[in-house]
Amino acid sequence: MNLSLRLMRYFAAAAHFKSLTKAANQLNISQSAVSLAVDSLEYELGLKLLNRQRSKGISLTSKGREILIRIQGILDQIDNFESDVAGIRENISGDLHVGCFNAIAPIVLAPILKRFVSEHTAVHANIIEGNVRHIFDSIHRGEVDVGISYDEADISAGLKTKTLAVVPPHVIMPRNHPLAEQPDVSLSDLIGHPMILLDLPSSRQYYTSLFEASGFHPDFAYKSGNYEMVRSMVGIGLGLALLQSRPPTEDTHSGSKIICKPLRENLRKSRLVVAYLEQSIKRRTVNAFIEHCESYFTTAESRDLIVSR
Repeated sequence: MNLSLRLMRYFAAAAHFKSLTKAANQLNISQSAVSLAVDSLEYELGLKLLNRQRSKGISLTSKGREILIRIQGILDQIDNFESDVAGIRENISGDLHVGCFNAIAPIVLAPILKRFVSEHTAVHANIIEGNVRHIFDSIHRGEVDVGISYDEADISAGLKTKTLAVVPPHVIMPRNHPLAEQPDVSLSDLIGHPMILLDLPSSRQYYTSLFEASGFHPDFAYKSGNYEMVRSMVGIGLGLALLQSRPPTEDTHSGSKIICKPLRENLRKSRLVVAYLEQSIKRRTVNAFIEHCESYFTTAESRDLIVSR
């Protein structure tokens, strides 16, 4: 037998509507095409399936009713199969190499990643952390598919970027510090206070440039390339520091607490971006992750990461 899905679908439509004309209209084909399909099916099966009467339309024969049950079962299985395949297409899977500036990875990447993997359970995300240059260079080399970092134009050249947030600097201090009573703080208020520097390549240049632009050249009491070390040193009273993104807790690893205060001056802000190679956006995993990044930065949770007046 040479049975096709087309023949079975046309026969099922004719049986359902009890009319070749109505079946043809539903299928958007000619009545003759439906009639020919039914004839072909009857020929292949060697059975008479329909009674055709000009005045009464069509009706199923007893054999036709049995065949319709079986054909409808086949068509239902085909429809289910097509739905399953569509679901498989939509279910993104595979490895995704995600890079993030290490100072903000726990604050920014972790909540985005939680949302992403809960929706796309078949994706395995590999996390690469490093300083700004390392993240952008890794994207250029193809070692990272997509990265989150503060933008540095000279480093990110050649990459596609989407801005997630524009982030101003703020000052952190112990909760019992005299300046903690003020609603905001000026850079000039920091003169005479020991300062602590987040000593990462791009961070070092950014924070020192803010002081220099204000004519303030602090003698940093301590420097550390570890974000949490800076927060802990501030918390126990070793100095004050400028940072950007704010964690959702005032607790530090030392057990002390800090407070974040906006800066009064209109200082240069940083663009927090998601970066990728142009050809990478064609990958559904990369595109989906970028969409999750953009979506996260529309939430109230993300707005709490930024300290502003």
